[in-house]
Amino acid sequence: MEKPKSLSPDLYDKNYYLHSLPGLEHIQNEEILDPAAIETVRFGQMKPGGRILDFGCGRGALAITLAKKGWMVVGVDFSKSAIEFARDLLKRFPDDIKNRVRFEQMEMADLSYDSEFDTIIFNQVYEHLHPWELEILIPKFKRALKPNGMLVISTPNLDYIRYLFPLKRMANLPFKIVKEILRVFRGKSRHTASFGIFLKEIFKIRYPESEHTRLHINLQTPAGIRRALEQQGFQAQAECVDSHADLLSLVAKRWWGETIWLTGTVKNQTAQAQL
Repeated sequence: MEKPKSLSPDLYDKNYYLHSLPGLEHIQNEEILDPAAIETVRFGQMKPGGRILDFGCGRGALAITLAKKGWMVVGVDFSKSAIEFARDLLKRFPDDIKNRVRFEQMEMADLSYDSEFDTIIFNQVYEHLHPWELEILIPKFKRALKPNGMLVISTPNLDYIRYLFPLKRMANLPFKIVKEILRVFRGKSRHTASFGIFLKEIFKIRYPESEHTRLHINLQTPAGIRRALEQQGFQAQAECVDSHADLLSLVAKRWWGETIWLTGTVKNQTAQAQL
């Protein structure tokens, strides 16, 4: 069977980073702390001063945030636009920050580090790669980690998209109906072109697609991604995180939370550390 083609770097252009990719508010206002930075440090059990590889660094905000906190960071991405964006962002910061982070354009095939990093961050990138690509990349991560180093992955939870999001939409349906009707009477509804469009908007329960989510070609469940990592020789732990405060999220986030956070240490290194 022929392998599916990799996504082209051309899809991740300047327009993508300025308009499609969420999180631009963390770039525009440095006082808004990216929750991904907090979760990365927590799940990775990271101590300042360590050396980090941020693979798929995108706009560079996470790498720079960690550098500000004392880590040495190498941010790599296969998109030329991403690296240009990250380097331009870095120019805003003083020399002590600039000296702790560097950005490099790099294809997966070019990754050839050997026991250099305490932590490798793979934040919201897993879902953009086909399984055959991950079978090549994950062993490269193993080789790049120092003994007892840790791989930290975050990725959208397929179970959230399949189950929890539609359940929340259905639970909210009575309020949605009242809200849309009131919008019609106030002349503020955007869905009055036809009655069919109006009903379609009210009863829309599927997870919304966007220019960003259409690039998600490999969504996983917590069990699936943990199993995949263990097959590559990692001791893996997965946890779901969901920042929504509604009752369904509070009850079901352990299994169906919006984001999967997974940590992995190389199995034989873990065993040796316990001897």
